[in-house]
Amino acid sequence: MPEERGPFSKEGAGYAVDLGEGARDLLVELCRQSRLLLEHEDPSSDPAMDRLFPPAYPDDPLADLEFGSALGDTPKNDKLAAIETVERTANAEHLTEEELLAWIGVVNDLRLILGTRLEVTDDPDDEGPALDDPSREAYEVYLFLGMLLQEMLGEAGAPEIEEPEIEEPGDRGT
Repeated sequence: MPEERGPFSKEGAGYAVDLGEGARDLLVELCRQSRLLLEHEDPSSDPAMDRLFPPAYPDDPLADLEFGSALGDTPKNDKLAAIETVERTANAEHLTEEELLAWIGVVNDLRLILGTRLEVTDDPDDEGPALDDPSREAYEVYLFLGMLLQEMLGEAGAPEIEEPEIEEPGDRGT
C-alpha cells in the first residue's frame, strides 16, 4: 500500500503542495488580515503585535529602544514580504524552498496572532473553547495552522521532536 502523502511533500528541488481550495482561500484571507494588522498596529497598541515583535531587552527599555531604532521597519517589512509570497503562491502546486520558508514564517505568525487572541496556553490539558463557544471556529483554524506548520517543517527537514518518557515513581525497581 503506498504511503499517504501530506499536504506538502519534497519533490525535486522544491515542494509539492496538495491543499484544497478552502484551505488556500483561508490562508489568503488570514494573510489579508495579518497585513492589515502589520500596517495599522504596533506592539504598544495590540498584544498580538507584541507577540510578533517581542522586546529584545525586556528589562532595559533604553537598550530595547536603541535596538528597535537600529532595525527600523526591517522586521515588519520582512513579514509583509513573506505575506506577499504566500498570497502570490497560494494556488501553486509547487513551491521553491524559499517560498516554503516564507509559508512557514507566515503560518507561524498567524498561529501566534490567533493564539494571542484566543489566549491559548501551554497547558497540554487545555482543549480550547467549548464546542458551543463562538471562538471555537477560530480555535479550529489555530489547530489547522499548527498541523500545516508541522507538515511544512517535517518536509523542510526539521527534526521530529519525540516526547520524553516520563518515569513513574515505582518504575525504578527499588
